[in-house]
Amino acid sequence: MLVAPEAQGIWPTASQEQLWQRLEYFLREIVPVAEQAGVRLAPHPDDPPLEEVRGQPRLVYQPYLYQKLLDIYPSKANALEFCLGTVAEMSEGDIYRAVEQYVSQGAICYMHFRNIHGRVPHYHETFIDEGDINMVRVLRILQDYRFDGVLIPDHSPQMSCAAPWHAGMAFAMGYMRALMQQCLD
Repeated sequence: MLVAPEAQGIWPTASQEQLWQRLEYFLREIVPVAEQAGVRLAPHPDDPPLEEVRGQPRLVYQPYLYQKLLDIYPSKANALEFCLGTVAEMSEGDIYRAVEQYVSQGAICYMHFRNIHGRVPHYHETFIDEGDINMVRVLRILQDYRFDGVLIPDHSPQMSCAAPWHAGMAFAMGYMRALMQQCLD
């Protein structure tokens, strides 16, 4: 991933505090409605996970900031979309501790199941079986806490063939299926 930290944005800048205040206002208004409707909100972490992009602050660029988001309005409806790749790219934290922290709270609604090499600002996406994340270890953590959410393959590299995106996704889904079978044994 290439990042140009000096690039300027076109929108007026908000402070980190203003951004969190806006999120709190939004969650206080929307979570009760989501609860009534039986819906779970599941925000994705900032991708790329940088504190600021084009002069704008970001909300969830480190694993601990997911907890800040959850603590604003504790509710089953205020959940997380846990992106393995993005959380692993973050400059701080341990991916396995982060998975355990949030799955143990029942806070993960669904998970983007993808792999990467490196951390910001020097990282790149890989095939699901080639990255830094031990995917079996992640599945075992999810299994230990009886995770019943959804795993979604994400950002699969394309292959050189007639259907590059489809082939990459088919590989990821087949790999995920094999891992799940291995973990159930």
